[in-house]
Amino acid sequence: MKFPESPRVRYTCNPLVEVICQLRFPKILKIEKEAPVDFQEAVRLEYPVFNTSQSIDLSLLSSPQPNSPSVVLGQSFAYEFADKTGEWKLTLGSDFIALSTPKYESWEDFRKRLLSAVEVLTKCYNPSHFTRIGLRYENLIIRSELGLENRPWRELFNPPVLGVFVTENLSEKDFTETFLYFKCRLDYADAMVNVRCGLGIKNTPNATNEPGYFIDADFNAEKTTEIKDATTYLDRFNREAGNLFQWCITPTLHQSLQPKSIER
Repeated sequence: MKFPESPRVRYTCNPLVEVICQLRFPKILKIEKEAPVDFQEAVRLEYPVFNTSQSIDLSLLSSPQPNSPSVVLGQSFAYEFADKTGEWKLTLGSDFIALSTPKYESWEDFRKRLLSAVEVLTKCYNPSHFTRIGLRYENLIIRSELGLENRPWRELFNPPVLGVFVTENLSEKDFTETFLYFKCRLDYADAMVNVRCGLGIKNTPNATNEPGYFIDADFNAEKTTEIKDATTYLDRFNREAGNLFQWCITPTLHQSLQPKSIER
């Protein structure tokens, strides 16, 4: 692992805003030219709500806000399949499949849903391989939600991700926007993580305008990968994501999020 090993935990006060996995494959014109009738029938019980949309690539754009648009490497028609609550969304494009949720609870549940969708994709369209594997975790810390209103950011986050907030000489109230970005190689073939941190506003119906601090990490590998081997990368990305997040935060924030130990 690239980042220091940390205990695997589940936070009672979950800081995740959204988790997204996108698997790209060589373009399949059949998906673009024909309605995905068989695909829908296979996923309809779990994802009964159907919509169409313009698909976009989920690579990170250097932007200071969480939930902001990603780099657009070309737009095309895509099909969206959502569950009854709208909390889980499966998206199919001519060159990708993606699973996303703002209600992430465990890797085991997310992984199961993803593998089920890949199985349907393989049965209906049989892509030859994946060209990019991406797993993205967006975290946002709102101090008032944790009873930390009077704690400065430097007591909650470690220096590598604090930017200007590492200093005690400048008032936090004077800053309306901050942004820090870095890209790091991981310790396995061709894998990278793109990380951006800074002030952001929670984009939900019941959210206040209180600025939070976000940690947005996109783990990815751009290489030819056999369909059956994708989970090897994803399992590593998931474990590395936990290590990265705990590397970013202080014990004070860690305890305020109410961690519960879980088995590896």
